[in-house]
Amino acid sequence: MSIPQPRQAGIIDIGSNSVRLVICDVLGASILQSFNEKVMAGLGEGLTKTGHLSPPGIVAALAALGRFRAILKALNVESWQAVATAAVRAADDGADFLKQAGKILGRPVRLLSGEDEARLSARGVEINLYNPVGLIGDLGGSSLEFQAIGGAPAKGESLMIGPLALGDIVSDPKELRKRIKDELKTSAALSAAKGRFYAVGGAWRAFARLVMELDRYPLQVLQGYQINEGQVARATKLTVDALTSAAARTQIEALDRKRAKLLHVAAITLEEILIVGKLDGVTISAAGVREGVLQELMGMKPQDPLTDGVIAFARLDINQIAFGRALHDFISPALVPQPDLFGSLAADVRIEKAACMMADSAGRFHPDHRAELAYDQALRAPYSGLNHAERAMIAYAIGCRYEKDFKRPAEHISLATEAQADRARQIGLLMRLGAVFSGRSGPILKRAALRRVGDVLELEVDPRDKLLISETVERRLTQAAGQLKLKSRTSVR
Repeated sequence: MSIPQPRQAGIIDIGSNSVRLVICDVLGASILQSFNEKVMAGLGEGLTKTGHLSPPGIVAALAALGRFRAILKALNVESWQAVATAAVRAADDGADFLKQAGKILGRPVRLLSGEDEARLSARGVEINLYNPVGLIGDLGGSSLEFQAIGGAPAKGESLMIGPLALGDIVSDPKELRKRIKDELKTSAALSAAKGRFYAVGGAWRAFARLVMELDRYPLQVLQGYQINEGQVARATKLTVDALTSAAARTQIEALDRKRAKLLHVAAITLEEILIVGKLDGVTISAAGVREGVLQELMGMKPQDPLTDGVIAFARLDINQIAFGRALHDFISPALVPQPDLFGSLAADVRIEKAACMMADSAGRFHPDHRAELAYDQALRAPYSGLNHAERAMIAYAIGCRYEKDFKRPAEHISLATEAQADRARQIGLLMRLGAVFSGRSGPILKRAALRRVGDVLELEVDPRDKLLISETVERRLTQAAGQLKLKSRTSVR
């Protein structure tokens, strides 16, 4: 087995509000950011009134592009692409700007159509969330793109809804809501949508941070964060109050000063989407059009990114990868399927596999803090394909793998159900057993078998490995069996 090698790729995203450079490590189906810088150029400011890009915005954007090109060259990033979206597409002087931008970058800028944006945003969501079904919405400064996801192929849409596009009425919440609602009612994609709404874009990420703050939510990870209609309504009210209340405005500015002035536009838009579309709540996606462009650029296949993401983030070597795979094969016969965990056996197994792949990820940490550090890394790491309950289960399993009686922080207990927490403890103690028995060796684990025999958890080993059954192995077998409510025994084949 060869060690998978990440490939480096970059994307420059020229949007209505910001110009951003993202450099990523691509491994299999995983995209992990290694560099992310944005400049709030405001290209689309005033566009609806003048029909032209903002002159100061042009200066700021072109300066940013010069800087980004120098960074790409210095870091030897050869695979990269620059794209422009709604503001440049709609502006009378958009073509002139693209010529200047292309000259600075040394290669043409790809101008995305509204349908391109919708399609590529959907691709970005698909490779960062597990089996998404519903409607994605990518809110930029000047436009909102819709694309159905998880069903039959559908045509994307682009609506001129966005903080900059609605700049002439942003100070009048009632008129703003009416304009947004009227525009949303024209959307065939929204009226036909079933499932969840997947929110993409910086304004909605800022709104999600506000919801977290109001709920005192313990996990500050935006990817996969889920919000219900009541939470949207509560936070939206605060953003509208901030137009006239200094206290509310201060509260929002403390979270994101740059977006505070127009955050109510994104909030009202999200609230009206849930009302008009009758969707089943909101899932925040930190990925969107940029990841979709990278998927095309790098020829990535649409598949589950979770295991590849763990390998890439933890920088696992060939022996650690072999151990993680063998460990899952070793412990899985001891686990009784629990359909109430994440809805299907396949959904549960992918979480078990990811936890096993992380079972040797903290070997270099200080032993006095290993369990705590391993838990926190697993909970907050930027790998994708997870919601927060799945993150919480993997992290708790990793904590228990490194410490038998590992205790989660009290504020994190609500992140997983009791059934998910119990399964995490089972996985953690079984991983402890597999690790100490094999010396974290995949080949040794492959020669052993762990199975349920009636009310007994039996560890059966190859004759050549009988000396590996130490007192510590016996103790960990007993501990794992106790968590499974079984007795324990060892045998030699």
